[in-house]
Amino acid sequence: MTKNDFNDSILGKSLKNNSRIILPESEDKRVIKAIEILVDLGFEIVNLDSLKNNFQIYKEIIKKKKFTNNWTEQMLDGFLDNAVNYSLVALDNNDVDGVVAGATISSADLIRSSLRIVGLKNDTKILSSAFLMISPNLKDFYTFSDCAVVPEPNCNQLSSIAYQASKTHSLLTNEEPKVAFLSFSTKGSAENYKIKKVQDAIAIFKKQYPTVMHDGEIQFDAAIDTQVAKNKKADKVLNGKANVFIFPDLDSGNISYKIAQYLGKYQALGPLLQGLKKPVNDLSRGCSIEDIVSISLITALQKKII
Repeated sequence: MTKNDFNDSILGKSLKNNSRIILPESEDKRVIKAIEILVDLGFEIVNLDSLKNNFQIYKEIIKKKKFTNNWTEQMLDGFLDNAVNYSLVALDNNDVDGVVAGATISSADLIRSSLRIVGLKNDTKILSSAFLMISPNLKDFYTFSDCAVVPEPNCNQLSSIAYQASKTHSLLTNEEPKVAFLSFSTKGSAENYKIKKVQDAIAIFKKQYPTVMHDGEIQFDAAIDTQVAKNKKADKVLNGKANVFIFPDLDSGNISYKIAQYLGKYQALGPLLQGLKKPVNDLSRGCSIEDIVSISLITALQKKII
């Protein structure tokens, strides 16, 4: 693994949490190598085989879930034969502290099972995602949200997504989150129903989370460049120094992080799932070994904090 400043910065904190992490896709060569690295670093990586004796216990757990109403015994067995599902039940039963998966399955499949088995935190309105974007020089960190889960968030959902993203950024970078609610308008420079949704989300956010620094609606250039912010009269709060970017819909979020990743050469860590009761994080099916290690470090860090 090529170590970077991010991994070095969270390694010690992640180890102190004594997290038991499971990576159920253990037949994937990238995952195998990542597990070797994580073990060498001192992490407890749980082997799925060590939990096989819990099959009947886990079966009883999922029998009590609403989504299995009217399921046959054969359907229950088939569901638990899936390594990712089995690992999520282990997490729900506190036999592991975090699950990292997605190297071989779609985000939709992982998210569906996570919602069914683990569920949302009581104070969370919606499951969302964030990407931690790390600059090529490994010195600048930005959080993009939501880029992978919610296609058209309403104003309440957008406010919740922003709060979860601010917590993600603070945990991973130790920086004060500076939240920009992005739009194609800055401070009323245009009128449109999409802008109104962002404005409504900001009003909700301001009322519910007044201590979190935020501004909007704001265009990306005014959120990231001090001079542009001044020119567009958007320099009173963020002053062009935003580090958490909240996108109005999934189209803009997903496109933006991939542009930053492929043209800007930023490292994109995620999707990091936000709002679940316990840590579950997604891997891109194109993930590298280093990506898997980094996401696992993040998952270990989230224990007892998520």
